[in-house]
Amino acid sequence: MFRFPNMPDFDRRALLRGLLGAGALGLVSRRSDAAQPVSFSSDPFTLGVASGDPAPDGFVLWTRLAPEPLKARGGMPAHPVDVTVEIADDPAMTRILRSERTIAYLELAHAVHLEVEGLSPARDYFYRFRAGGADSPIGRARTLPAPDSKLQQLRFAAAGCQRWEGGYYSAWRAIAEDQLDFVFHYGDYIYEYGFVETDKVGAPWPRTMPKDFAACYTLTDYRRRYALYKSDPDLKAAHAACPFLPSFDDHEIANNWAGDSDPKHTPPEAFLFRRAMALQAWYEHMPVRRAQRSRGPDVTAYRGFRFGALADLAVLDTRQYRSRQPCGDGLVTNCTEAEAADRTMLGAAQEQWLAARLKQSDATWRVLAQQVLFAPLDWRGFPRIADTGVPVTDVDTWSGAAAARDRVVAMLSDAGASNVVVLSGDLHRAFALELRRDWRDPGSRCVGVEFLSTSISSAGGAPQTEAALATMYRNNPHLKFFSDQRGYTRHTVTPQQWLAEFRAVDTIAVPGHPARTVRSLVAEAGRPGLITR
Repeated sequence: MFRFPNMPDFDRRALLRGLLGAGALGLVSRRSDAAQPVSFSSDPFTLGVASGDPAPDGFVLWTRLAPEPLKARGGMPAHPVDVTVEIADDPAMTRILRSERTIAYLELAHAVHLEVEGLSPARDYFYRFRAGGADSPIGRARTLPAPDSKLQQLRFAAAGCQRWEGGYYSAWRAIAEDQLDFVFHYGDYIYEYGFVETDKVGAPWPRTMPKDFAACYTLTDYRRRYALYKSDPDLKAAHAACPFLPSFDDHEIANNWAGDSDPKHTPPEAFLFRRAMALQAWYEHMPVRRAQRSRGPDVTAYRGFRFGALADLAVLDTRQYRSRQPCGDGLVTNCTEAEAADRTMLGAAQEQWLAARLKQSDATWRVLAQQVLFAPLDWRGFPRIADTGVPVTDVDTWSGAAAARDRVVAMLSDAGASNVVVLSGDLHRAFALELRRDWRDPGSRCVGVEFLSTSISSAGGAPQTEAALATMYRNNPHLKFFSDQRGYTRHTVTPQQWLAEFRAVDTIAVPGHPARTVRSLVAEAGRPGLITR
């Protein structure tokens, strides 16, 4: 194995970041802007269109030219290609407000990210792309309200964890039909695993990947994986229906990665190269701004969105800067390492950014949109977890860095945030929890609520008997709702209340099933806690 001789870990990692970052930043600058004519014999917009990361005067518009999406280059030539973007104020695109030209480059997988500015706040806009004589589907985007706007309602979905093999994406079709203001995608947009014929218990998957899909390590691997996922018609419909605020969790790179390492303890000089390839592909396939373009193995994924005076939403990154999971990762008991004061989930710079943003905000609702369970949870009662009388903790969640969670709670208190909502995912189950100073004491002060969205298609697991379910609720008095169904969470926010509707589809084994609301919970402004409706 190659190693940098006589170089401490810090310097070796810094050098790797510098080398990879320099290459990433120079990709496009070395190429001429002289796009060459192209004529497509088949649809180049097989991966659909998307908008994202809105602002009061605009948003990002995305597409990727890929007439043969599962090929290494998407069936595209090597040269740059002209792409025209049209923006209208009507869904039929009869009133074109603007037409702009951009260029799709091979180095970025012929993906384009057009940052549109100069539009009016709190309005729907419609758009399409044109290239080589072909037209894309029409998408809907929406600008944010003005910062001082007295917004009276906000409707959005939180969703993620969409393993292709796990089942069909009917929940994404339901989200498309909801006509929302935006979607927060908390992560696990793809899964990096290679082709397998059956699941863990030997059952056939509802659908399978191509057999030549190995586990993702290279840029081509990750690009092909995104192309497969984004070819799904229901996911394409959701992206075309409203803006996305994308984040990433672990499977965009490797299961349960943390900082500069993965659970296999791959040396940083290898893992950081893999991370660089994965984040490059993530940027190429997400409707995010140039500020979120990867710099080698690094990306600034945390950022904020202001919805008038109603809500301030901070998208956090709980993977890139966190401490490695303590006590060997997974479900553990008596993990004193998790209590260490120097453990972190966000890193120092992101913590400082969050503290400053919270203090500067006067919005009614302060929202932390992130990836993993924030509240403590005792997992006794779940399958294959023996009840020895000692709480069982998942140290891949914030419980693996308890001091970091305490620091965030202190930030919220210092900022005077009285209406706090945490959005999370990752666990393939739905949870609604009250965030209390002492999670075991129902009478302890409530400082906010957490809504953890279930998965779109990734398998979960639930207590297998009524007694086990009762054990789970008894050990977690702050837990107000649990479900192991597939689906998403739909949120409706007003100055008076926050309504969370847990939406589920009855089966993902076949396509086309509708979603239904299985439970609705409300948090009232000025009265922390959850009420079942």
